[in-house]
Amino acid sequence: MSYPEDMASFYDAWVGREEQIVADLTTALALPPRRRSDALAPLVDAAVAHVVAYYEHKSRLADRDVVAALDPCWLNPLERTFLWAWGWKPALMFRFVEGGVGVRPEQRRALEELRAATAANEREVDMQVAAVQESLAGPRVLAALRRQPPLNGEADEAVAVVARSLRVLLAAADALRDRTLRGVVGLLAPDQAGAVVAAMLGFHLAVHRAGRDWTSSHGGQRLV
Repeated sequence: MSYPEDMASFYDAWVGREEQIVADLTTALALPPRRRSDALAPLVDAAVAHVVAYYEHKSRLADRDVVAALDPCWLNPLERTFLWAWGWKPALMFRFVEGGVGVRPEQRRALEELRAATAANEREVDMQVAAVQESLAGPRVLAALRRQPPLNGEADEAVAVVARSLRVLLAAADALRDRTLRGVVGLLAPDQAGAVVAAMLGFHLAVHRAGRDWTSSHGGQRLV
């Protein structure tokens, strides 16, 4: 099994686990208030661990084949339209907090501080992505690729330098996603966090299903 095929197999099983987590969260959210928090706390932890497991598996893929990790063929076309730095945009997390979870004033202030920090980090990643993209078309890389035959593997080395930069950047983007998720959940009570992660995972499942169904009905064509 190739590395991308291994990732695709992992992702299929991961989505199946996600469906069960959302079902468990939905059931717990419907419990009476006195039982709800106790039931939700471990489920929220399980949901966070579930998301982190995806980043960790993708990280192992990137260690073996960074190009494959940067081309997530295991995602359907609709899922790929949501990609930012090869994953979901961290700031999207705050949309689920705004979607009906009542927060106290002190929580709102802390969430706004986290949102501002996340936005600043996203801008930094955007600049780094642009810099790496420019380096792909830089004179050293292009000269090495155009020279036939390349001298002493210089083309491979020139591209390898960019690949290492991309690996570091992918790790930084996933770390920001992880940090934002944990930061938001850490500022909320169990019932609030449960509602937020249920909405987040439920949204992903809806996008996954819609993209899968669209692809099936259009013979595997990509969305335009």
